[in-house]
Amino acid sequence: MPSKEIISAIPERSLQEKCGIIGIYNPKGSILQQFDLGSTASRALWHRGQHGLGFAINTSQNIQKYIRIGTIDQALPAELRNNFEKIESTSNWAIFHTRYGTSGSYEESNLQPIIVKTPDGINFSVIHNGEFAINDKIKKNIPENIPEGASDTFIFAKTLQYSLGNTPEEKIINTLSKANGAYSMLIGTDDALFAARDQFGVRPMILGKCNNGWIIVSETHALDKLGIKPEREIKRGEIIRINENGITTLKEGWSTAGNFCDLEWAYFSRPDSMNPTYDESDDSIHPEKWLSNLRFREKCGLILAKEKPIKNATFVVGVSDSGVAVSTGYAIGTRLPYRQVLLRDHYDQNGQTRTFMKDECLTNIPEMVSSKLSLVPDPRIWKDAIAVVGDDSMIRGSTAISLTKVMFYLGAKEVHWILGFPQVRFPCHLGVSLRTNNELIAFRNHGNEKAIAKEIGATSVNYISHEGFIKARTETRNIYLPGNPKEIFLRNGGCGGCITGLHPISKEGIVYQPQS
Repeated sequence: MPSKEIISAIPERSLQEKCGIIGIYNPKGSILQQFDLGSTASRALWHRGQHGLGFAINTSQNIQKYIRIGTIDQALPAELRNNFEKIESTSNWAIFHTRYGTSGSYEESNLQPIIVKTPDGINFSVIHNGEFAINDKIKKNIPENIPEGASDTFIFAKTLQYSLGNTPEEKIINTLSKANGAYSMLIGTDDALFAARDQFGVRPMILGKCNNGWIIVSETHALDKLGIKPEREIKRGEIIRINENGITTLKEGWSTAGNFCDLEWAYFSRPDSMNPTYDESDDSIHPEKWLSNLRFREKCGLILAKEKPIKNATFVVGVSDSGVAVSTGYAIGTRLPYRQVLLRDHYDQNGQTRTFMKDECLTNIPEMVSSKLSLVPDPRIWKDAIAVVGDDSMIRGSTAISLTKVMFYLGAKEVHWILGFPQVRFPCHLGVSLRTNNELIAFRNHGNEKAIAKEIGATSVNYISHEGFIKARTETRNIYLPGNPKEIFLRNGGCGGCITGLHPISKEGIVYQPQS
């Protein structure tokens, strides 16, 4: 029998995404009610950020802030709820944040919310999902020293602290007018909760009704956990205020497709979360017409079945968990059996986390994953099998190298990889921590699928096409094919900057202008 090290996959992914946000406004809420709602929603968004958790709850007495590094159970111990149960106070808003940092160090001080007080006495509590551009330039306008390793959210909060304006609304609008990049942001003041989203709509932001008030979350799954239906998406470029008078629009946004991150569709968001498709029909922006990430990923598999059929294949298997939907779609499209011969141990400590979020301890990743994923070592399954192995993406190739080696060891005749995301060849500066180009297997091999297959030891590697991927996230809209092929994601309502190198906004803050 092969050793545990051989049977187990070692996916040192170079993908990290930041973060999960929750904002609750309830003018007649109790502090315990706010805590319970936020805690439940935080657990539903823990997959978006597993570095730590922070929250702020505004009460009639003061702002209660709490931050802690660790797992969800470490960050929200049972005794914490008991403490809030003893506080006799009402609360109008609460904000919660699960963090994975793409900007800033792993210090506890970088856990959000970031709370600042302006010279004229206004309190701001800030949480943020995404990543700002031109942070170094912004820092120069802050009249105090910024600590080494400070996050972009910290820098934004400090900019807000010293911004011009006589009211919280004026200060927020003035500060956001200077901000660039990707942000889905919540800001609490003494009596109101503000929500803002960047002009491109890179990161998700969903609004729902909650008791006598409102709730804003990163993904619809958090609303599902609370038994709440989504009302709408916070529009790209929109700024709203929620207070005792309800919702007020401070800046109109756009109810049209922007540049939503395509990796949200393929990997980051939970399969049971829903996203608007912005198809040609106006109905597509209504929540009942939204598309689940699961259905999208299955459609990628169906499209791959047409684009890259594997001759005489025996069965299909998906890399748990995110590759399963792609693989089942492929199995349906090819009428091949799907066999769950790759298992994830959800009872193991490492099986409860997303390994890609452990890049602060890369040397431990092989050990962590060796107890997380394993192949069924039954030779009757593998002998002379032509196996089709599906995954959401292939970034560095370490997962594929390990699994391919084991499959051949167990008796497979051929191992073919199918990928539900095109080749990743460029870094990202809008909230996904992709490291250097040389770590990306597609970049190293100049996009040559045969060379990639040789590096991982597989029979073949098969990526979904750019057009196929875009088709999977639309229902009725026609795909626009620009003269410059690199513009295809930007011109079809997405951001595929890690694929083509073209982002809606550059690292220097320059908005991309179409060339065709």
